[in-house]
Formats: sequence, structure tokens, C-alpha cells
Amino acid sequence: MIEVEGRQVYNPAWAWALELRRDAWQKPDEVLRALALPETARVADLGAGGGYFTERFSRALPRGHVFASDVQDGMLELLEERVRERNLTNVTVVRGAFDDPGLPRACCDLIFLSSVYKEILERVAYMRRVRPLLRPGGRVAILEFRPGVSGPGPPEAIRLSPDAIVDELARAGFALVESHEFLPRESFLIFELAAGPSP
Repeated sequence: MIEVEGRQVYNPAWAWALELRRDAWQKPDEVLRALALPETARVADLGAGGGYFTERFSRALPRGHVFASDVQDGMLELLEERVRERNLTNVTVVRGAFDDPGLPRACCDLIFLSSVYKEILERVAYMRRVRPLLRPGGRVAILEFRPGVSGPGPPEAIRLSPDAIVDELARAGFALVESHEFLPRESFLIFELAAGPSP
């Protein structure tokens, strides 16, 4: 870990380790199938890191667009390099902030957070800032390590239960619409804007 703006974040020098055998336990092809995105969808990959999911979204959405957002220079450089070297012409790399994704209003059909949500300090406030980024019918998908699951992953003390995530998203004005169980280590929750006035 390294410190950025007084917060502990993953060291970009070890970004390669984030992709070791990752396909086996995160099942990215199955995740994308479950999301059932049209080819024209616009997606924001928040906390995109080195671009593991960014590249997959880019290739799955040939007539769509992907915003790859991160908060630290090292990861942004890795994202830019991946986009350039792999000719991901429908990807825009965005510098986010710890309290704001840094994206334009009504930009996305899907906001995607993979193993990132737990690292947001003021999560309810942050997700309230996500609401205006969604187009009509837009969704938020969150993948997070479940408590009590063995194997590599974040410390048990910072893991969030699916119920805790659902509760926080409800306070931010979202309703759970899907919960997938096929990932061995992570919860996979999909939300839409809740009916009624914004919280």
C-alpha cells in the first residue's frame, strides 16, 4: 500500500498481481453476461486500477463508451498505457477524487465498482453523487469480497456484508434489483434508482 492524500491505496507497482489468476475467481465473462449490456451502453469503471474490467467492457461494447476513473497517478498511467497499447479507442481515462467520480451528468447506463466500494470513506455521500451520473434506467453494479471467505483478498475487518452494502445504497437512494451468487469470493449486487424523491 502507498499513501495518496493521506489515504492508503494499492501500490501501482504491484498492479500486475491484481490480475494473477483473477479470471478463475472473478469470472469476468460471466459478470459481463449477467450485466446484459447493449453494445451501445456507456459504462463508468470507478477505481479502474490497471484496467482489468475496463478492457473487457471496451471490447464488449464496440458502439458504446467506457469511462475509466481512478484517483492516483500511477494507476492512471497504467490505464493510459493499456488504452494506447491495446487500441481501446472507446475508452476515456478520467481522474476522479476520493469524494467524487469526476464524471459528467447523465453520462452512463452503468456505474461499475469492482473491489472498490469498501475503500470509499463517506460511501453514502459518494453514492448520492453517483445518482446524477446515471441515464434513465441506469444501474450500479458492485462486486465486493464477502466476510468469512477464505483465500486472497482484503483484511476481514474491512470487508462488507451484502446486507451492509444494500443498506448503504438504500440510504443513498438506490434499490437492489439483482443479486448474483456465482462468484466464489465476492457478492455481486446490482441497483437502480429507488422510486420517490432523492434522499
